[in-house]
Amino acid sequence: MSVKFENLSFRKLKISDYCEFRKLFYSCFKKKLSFEFYKWRYFSDKFSFCYGAFEKYKLIANVGMVSIPKSKNSNDIIYSRHSSMVLKKYRGIGI
Repeated sequence: MSVKFENLSFRKLKISDYCEFRKLFYSCFKKKLSFEFYKWRYFSDKFSFCYGAFEKYKLIANVGMVSIPKSKNSNDIIYSRHSSMVLKKYRGIGI
């Protein structure tokens, strides 16, 4: 299968991407996600984040990472993948 990514853009999500994130989350997991949870999980600390793949303005894939302090006495951080999702239509093509 030939994969073309020239129509896709990749970037860090913003709080204003919530509606697209919510649609993708529901499509993949069949669960509703509140705006409060979205803000808390990905924007409440400066180290947690989400990256998305967009086709035009539609979010088609996402990976979310949350930061976890390694210990109380260290500035080291461990990242844990909190969520990853790809619309069914785009799965298996290397996004």
